[in-house]
Amino acid sequence: MIKNIIFDLGGVLLDIDLIHCMRSVQALGVNLDSLSTPTLPTAAEAHQKAAVMGEGIVATGVTHLYQVGGISTRDFIGGIQQLCRPGTTYQQVLDAWNTCCIGIPQHRLDKVLQLRQRGYRIFMLSNTNDAHWQDIKERCFGGQAEVDKYFDHVFLSQEMHLAKPNDDIYLEVLKYIDAKADECLFIDDSTPNVQAAAALGFHTIHADISKTKNGKVIALPNRKWEDEIETVLSRR
Repeated sequence: MIKNIIFDLGGVLLDIDLIHCMRSVQALGVNLDSLSTPTLPTAAEAHQKAAVMGEGIVATGVTHLYQVGGISTRDFIGGIQQLCRPGTTYQQVLDAWNTCCIGIPQHRLDKVLQLRQRGYRIFMLSNTNDAHWQDIKERCFGGQAEVDKYFDHVFLSQEMHLAKPNDDIYLEVLKYIDAKADECLFIDDSTPNVQAAAALGFHTIHADISKTKNGKVIALPNRKWEDEIETVLSRR
């Protein structure tokens, strides 16, 4: 019986445009290959294992290091700033980095709240980083108190020092919430992330994502996970 519903953030709740983010950073004069290397001017050695960010884009090198909390926002953004054209400010780099976070439609949050009110425990499990999360938390939710209204707990790669699709991150979630995999429904837009969870015994939904371009949603998902959730729950 499903008692717990675990949502990915980017691509499921949050509309994202990672391509727009990369182009925004590139427009500041950055060679994007630099973000796949283990170091930036102020960065420590990066982890070697890559992690799926979303939309098939993989975080490697220093980007992955930042995603698992191995480098501070100040050092990551400041490091990219040193790769930009002279005169580029820290804030310009931070703003460019956050351009991938478009927004969370209210109807998705309403569905999450409805499921919680029906007695399901609701969690978020996201491969993210501190800059993105701070922007999303304030701009899309309105602060931590509002986040707590929707989720029993939020699991972030940057705080866990792990990232999907590594098995350990799913096992850590199960341990924390004191649940078995077959008591959980996991929703993610990434094939590797969904496959990893399914192999561990989770019920899963591979969510369809909004189509985006230039930082805007240009087409809604063909399949709504809101409907797919009800189908799965009706069978379990």
